[in-house]
Amino acid sequence: MALRTASGLAAGLVLLIGCAAPRTETQGPGSAAGSVQGPKVLTVAELREPATIYGFTGEGGSGGGAGTAGDLLHDSLAQTDAFEQRHPSLAAEVPAVERGTWRINPDGTMDVTWKLKQGVTWHDGAPFTSADLMFTLTLFKDPELQTWDAGAARLMQSASNPDPYTFVVHWSRIDILADLPRALTPMPRHLLEELYRTDKAAFENSALFRDQFVGLGPYRMTAWERGSHIEAVRHDDYHLGRPALDRVIVRYIPDPNALVANILAGSIDVILPKSIDLDVALHLRRQWEGSGNVARIEALPRIAYMELMFRPEFARPLNGLPNLAVRQGLYHALDRAGITEVVTGGLGPTADSWFDPNDPIRRELESSIVKYPYDPARAQQLIGEGGWTRGGDGSLIHTSGERFDIEVWVNPQTSDAAAAIVVDNWKRVGANATMHEIPAARGNDREYQSRRPGPLVTGASTAFPGIVDRYDSRDFASAGNQWAGRNRAGYVNTRADALLDQLKATIDARERLPLLEEQIRICTSEVARCRSIGNRGR
Repeated sequence: MALRTASGLAAGLVLLIGCAAPRTETQGPGSAAGSVQGPKVLTVAELREPATIYGFTGEGGSGGGAGTAGDLLHDSLAQTDAFEQRHPSLAAEVPAVERGTWRINPDGTMDVTWKLKQGVTWHDGAPFTSADLMFTLTLFKDPELQTWDAGAARLMQSASNPDPYTFVVHWSRIDILADLPRALTPMPRHLLEELYRTDKAAFENSALFRDQFVGLGPYRMTAWERGSHIEAVRHDDYHLGRPALDRVIVRYIPDPNALVANILAGSIDVILPKSIDLDVALHLRRQWEGSGNVARIEALPRIAYMELMFRPEFARPLNGLPNLAVRQGLYHALDRAGITEVVTGGLGPTADSWFDPNDPIRRELESSIVKYPYDPARAQQLIGEGGWTRGGDGSLIHTSGERFDIEVWVNPQTSDAAAAIVVDNWKRVGANATMHEIPAARGNDREYQSRRPGPLVTGASTAFPGIVDRYDSRDFASAGNQWAGRNRAGYVNTRADALLDQLKATIDARERLPLLEEQIRICTSEVARCRSIGNRGR
């Protein structure tokens, strides 16, 4: 389930893009017009240079780690938008129950059929067919290769390609994310299969995953200068149409300050998301007013949340967060609009659940979301119902004599500003709230964070992959599982567990909706932070 106290902290984590007007190369004076505009060139910069482009060495990390270059050079069967909606790309359509291309079998297995577009070609002109996907899945299922989607590949029990434009995957069990083409990042069979079969070490180190990469994207690689940049030119036969730019350069600048200096100097055109902080982007936008340059800052449907603590062996004060009335009161005490203003510069909406106001399914779920508007008086009343009254010095004292001492923990990567406002808001209703910053060295220490006495303000996230596993009472973090359980907060609700199971096994959007309505009603009424199961069948 989900801490609504947390979900409202900073909805709409911003996407940061600073971009100057795209530069063009021009011919010298000699044309009839005096200056003839030349090729359209865009220079993009990001912090991290990939080790490979979708290679199998493990250096790329999750998703192959190809970054911007991967998006320019390659394509996938389907793309996912900000609200986790799938849109066909290399595929002619996304698998769906209503089309008969996503079918659950009586034995609990699934068959998912991908229909491919015809006429799609690799950068070298070879046709892209279902044989490439058969080869691709072979690679992802190979235990000797380091792949980033091995978990999904294991669930793909077998596959077939009855014709060049049809690829059918047989799944060993139901997976609600089967329309997300995991373990199916296309690999060029005509270039890699023989090397893979004859010399696996040479395959892993092939230049085809580096400076000789051949993909299906809008641009094809022409050069890769290690430690500096990748250059790519337009792929005229790109299946979605002729790309607008003639050439794209991706520069790798590992220092955020150097990124800003370069864009101010005009040597780069675009700084990609997460490379610079919001305050820097806002400063650039103010500095560039009237100059023709643009600092575009977009709100994304991402949610910063606060993970509460329910476990009586750890929670302090003991009569604090474990008490529902107190949780509700503390949530009414939060000026979530003020927090959003500080954290997003006023650019992001204020969250009241894990479904963004612009999410396509939000309208269907609106009536199921229990709202907690900022209301200090109502907050004080609810906290009082939990047995707390304010003493002579204004501090909350419980009927048991316990003082309301509460620590708000903050992850190293999370903005302290949000947590500081939470602390201030709670002090205003009498809590002796303090902020505890988790040391960077303990940022991944699960036992340390699982045994915390109070709430944890943690990083922004989307609903993806849409499983409410962090509040599954069957998955407590404990010494018995080396604190690896995802439910660190100790939340228990057997009906929520049952809904989780049903949502994991339900792919039809019409059948999922009533389950999602009940799930969000439980989460928001109990002020229990949770992640969604998704918005379509999601």
